[in-house]
Amino acid sequence: MQSKTVLLLEDDPVIALDLRLELERQGCQVLIADDAPAALRLCKRHLPNLALLNFALKPTDGMALARLLHTRYLTKVLFITGARPKDVEASKDFYAGHEVLHKPFTRRQLRSFLLP
Repeated sequence: MQSKTVLLLEDDPVIALDLRLELERQGCQVLIADDAPAALRLCKRHLPNLALLNFALKPTDGMALARLLHTRYLTKVLFITGARPKDVEASKDFYAGHEVLHKPFTRRQLRSFLLP
């Protein structure tokens, strides 16, 4: 993977730490946000190439945040989730154009998911 700046918004601190370490191992600069307002501030300041968002963040509407990051900052958005595929697809918030990586996933699956 070429050098990228990745915004990470994940509510589970253990998963966030593991993802950060793996992304850094792949040569990425990682920006970690705790919530949607922090994610927006980081995007404005750093203009990341990619945002890796947990689909089911509460109380954040993940799709609304994804649309905002994409339209305002031209940031590509990928989702990670522990939800079952059929539950994500059935969500009123889900837009089928977004890529989703379902937990648990391997490092290899993560690398494949992040490759352009």
